[in-house]
Amino acid sequence: MFCKLQNSLKTVRYATSAYGQALRLVSSDAAELVLVKEANGVREITLNHPRTLNSLSMDMMCALQNALVKDKDDVKLRSVVLSATGKIWSAGHNLKELHGNPEIQRNVFQKLTDIIRDIQLLPVPVIGKVNGYAAAAGCQLVVSCDIVVCSKTSKFSTPGAGVGVFCSTPGVAIGRVMSRPKSAYMLMTGLPVTGEEAYISGMVSRAVPAEDLDREIDEITGAINAKSRAVISLGKEFYYKQLAMSLKEAYSAAGQKMEENLQLGDCQEGIASFIEKRAPHWKHE
Repeated sequence: MFCKLQNSLKTVRYATSAYGQALRLVSSDAAELVLVKEANGVREITLNHPRTLNSLSMDMMCALQNALVKDKDDVKLRSVVLSATGKIWSAGHNLKELHGNPEIQRNVFQKLTDIIRDIQLLPVPVIGKVNGYAAAAGCQLVVSCDIVVCSKTSKFSTPGAGVGVFCSTPGVAIGRVMSRPKSAYMLMTGLPVTGEEAYISGMVSRAVPAEDLDREIDEITGAINAKSRAVISLGKEFYYKQLAMSLKEAYSAAGQKMEENLQLGDCQEGIASFIEKRAPHWKHE
């Protein structure tokens, strides 16, 4: 029992220490804060500042936001994958930016809120790809993706209270995808959950062995590519809208949205291809 408690305390100290260390460091330059590559309709955006444990500095968030929304209406873009370099996916905000100036503090929190809103408004699915540790605002960011795939050995935590900053904004994200007891456990103890625990609790879509992570992402993006961009875009937009509605309002609005969906050229093509037993030829409109 003592050893188990001792290990738990070590985990808390590590998470809090990593969080504090990353948030105290400041990037000396903004170059290559994110890496972007695009192929076969998939844009992969990689957080790329492992020296600060990929902390979400204002420079990092601006670079990320620009990469997310660039050419978002290009029909060739079918999905976005958000990943990171290094063992720490992201340790969250940079505490040095949050020290002292209330206006800067507001701007930092608002910037991440804007990014999360952009993720929801993007007309294509955004897939979080995690093979490492996502903490605090880093956890908030990845959980806010449409789909999240992680390795079973990944970890997620909200350890901010350990350095005097309760993770209230990350709590908004995890509290909407996890049960109250599990999200409260993360927020109030700072203890991490593993990739497998995150999957069981509803935080992530899939948890796979690390060696299968790329293959899982390829399977998901391939499934998205096989569908009409226009249909996915219409469905994603309504999905987030209906979450804020009552059950009665949601079903009423969903019926109207289904009727709208049926008027799309790609929907008519999809039904025709099913009846004619052939592959659909999407025009993405």
